[in-house]
Amino acid sequence: MSGLFTNRRDLDAWAHALGVDNDDDAIGVLHRLTDGLVDADDRLRGAQKTLAKAPNRDVLVQLSRALGRIDQLQTVLEEVARGFQIHERR
Repeated sequence: MSGLFTNRRDLDAWAHALGVDNDDDAIGVLHRLTDGLVDADDRLRGAQKTLAKAPNRDVLVQLSRALGRIDQLQTVLEEVARGFQIHERR
């Protein structure tokens, strides 16, 4: 973990942004958001298969970019959740 989200001030800001006031609730919201991203990823992969033979390759390029961005966002949210988990144990 890079330590980006382990200090109290950052975690407080994240909790506020998530609309919660404790670590457990923040972790729960982050997990629900991550689950939603997994669902979105699955749908985009399905669209990618459906459009695999599309005459315009740009649509596949854009789908690929979207999948990459979803993956990046999942990574960030998981790192924030780990920050809350580490903080909770201290």
